[in-house]
Amino acid sequence: MADKLRELLLLRHAKSDWKDSEIPDRERPISIKGKKAACKMAHWLKEQKRYPDLVWVSPAKRAQQTLKRLSLPKDIAVETRDELYMADTQTLLSLLSQVPKSFKRVLLIGHNPGLEDLIHFFSGAVDDGHTKLLPTAALAQLVLSHDWQNLTAGDGRLSDIIRPKDIKLPIKQ
Repeated sequence: MADKLRELLLLRHAKSDWKDSEIPDRERPISIKGKKAACKMAHWLKEQKRYPDLVWVSPAKRAQQTLKRLSLPKDIAVETRDELYMADTQTLLSLLSQVPKSFKRVLLIGHNPGLEDLIHFFSGAVDDGHTKLLPTAALAQLVLSHDWQNLTAGDGRLSDIIRPKDIKLPIKQ
């Protein structure tokens, strides 16, 4: 990554469990399928050596449980940010403007539609209306051309979207 470039990783929380409809939205846990998907993302991050410098995570239980399953190294700065819960594009941009300049790769763990909207804002990625750009537990990688405090529409390039279904885990012997 060139010195002026920044990398933004956007991870949508893993699939939540809807068995108990009485549970408030913020308290819904991830499902068994969600746990497996989050573990696949952990494997991918480790294999690709794509660990962030900073992680900001939504306070929602499903986002917190997704973070836990990533098994990130202990030296990574992690902070729960209330503003990430169901954040829209403007809220996400406001949050990003608070990232210290020293951080080159930042991971946000949050929710749709805000994360997808942010991808569209930065990269102009086309929404075909039929496919979710960021299904649960998927990770978008964006390269940003400005520092965190000066981001505007079109400042990013979507380099990849990694979906759990595309990750093959090694078979244990």
